[in-house]
Amino acid sequence: MDKLLVAGTDTIVGANLAAWLANRFQVIGLSWSNSLPIAGCESATCDPNSAEAAHHWVAMERPNWIVYCGTPAESVWTLPTPALPKPESVVVAGTWARAAQEFGCELSVISSDAIFTGPWMFHRENGTCYCDSTPARILRLFEQEVCDVYPNTLLLRTNVFGWSPSEGSPGLVGTILNSLREGRLLALDCMRHATPILATDFADVLEHAYRQKLRGVHHLAGGERINPFRFACLLADQFGLAMSNLSAIETPFENRREYGAGESSLQTRRIRKALEQPLPLIRDGLGRLYEQHMSGYRDRFGGVPQTVPEKVA
Repeated sequence: MDKLLVAGTDTIVGANLAAWLANRFQVIGLSWSNSLPIAGCESATCDPNSAEAAHHWVAMERPNWIVYCGTPAESVWTLPTPALPKPESVVVAGTWARAAQEFGCELSVISSDAIFTGPWMFHRENGTCYCDSTPARILRLFEQEVCDVYPNTLLLRTNVFGWSPSEGSPGLVGTILNSLREGRLLALDCMRHATPILATDFADVLEHAYRQKLRGVHHLAGGERINPFRFACLLADQFGLAMSNLSAIETPFENRREYGAGESSLQTRRIRKALEQPLPLIRDGLGRLYEQHMSGYRDRFGGVPQTVPEKVA
């Protein structure tokens, strides 16, 4: 069984990758803040800003595959608004790429669709309709650093939704469902669009990409363009909740050039052709999200972990 090191299990994508793939890999999960137990995984904490952490963990664990989930891995749709990419994230991402190269590991790095903006729709990997905000510029440097240091990296731009590993940070899905169940008003943008994908669907495709040794920049997203308000309506319908407390808001035109506030839908033809598989529509993903709700899938977060003894960096 191959060993997978997921760096960033306190992100929604990182937590679901670790939980979903725990029966197919020996998973080491590193969280950036408090220790986050995930059933079936070995877990520990890692300083997100440490320049030495990557070499330390990779040298000690010698994984076959590393998935790096830094700040850009969090969907810009996440509620409350996630942290923005900072200049130091460029340097740290480079250290993970350097460590993966040194020890001959396959490396997948999760980036964001927020690198793009409108008016172009369904951006290609080589598209140049970039957002000109400071966080987006940092994100471009982040991507360039990783690919320059380790050209064999699989860098994936995406927008992932799913169950959060922490009750204190429910994410987009949890925030919408909690608001509707509690009868609170929730206003969501109806102007910006993206192509979100369920975290566990993302994990399945990513595993396939790993097995095929896919490398370079690829877009891994859902097969449908949608806005946050419409997403919330479909989520409410899937869970049998009233939509009366949902309202649509329009982002002012002058603000649509801000980070993640514009058109960031991704074209996914390249990865679909490489892996010869389709990507899911929103209702497909929401149906599986509901199945996870009914099956107790979320119990994997906070389950009894296999702790990594004396391994703190």
